[in-house]
Amino acid sequence: MMGLRSRGFVALGTLLALVAAPSALAASSEDVYGGVAGEIQGDVDAGALGETASGTLPFTGLNLMLIVVGGLLLIATGVLLKRRSGSNPS
Repeated sequence: MMGLRSRGFVALGTLLALVAAPSALAASSEDVYGGVAGEIQGDVDAGALGETASGTLPFTGLNLMLIVVGGLLLIATGVLLKRRSGSNPS
């Protein structure tokens, strides 16, 4: 059972996240990055750098295999922890 102090920390963290999220997401990427990166982002938003007439998505450099392997590792860790904990109710 969570103590009163732990609940207070959770409530404070939740409140801070709810307050900070809108302000963090309010600026556009051009405003945040500015300069050369902002110009490139503006070109990408305008469609100038990669017209995809074939209907495929542009390459973003993200290796999805790393994401899949990371997810599988997290699932395996959860299963392992659940098995090691046995039948303890806590």
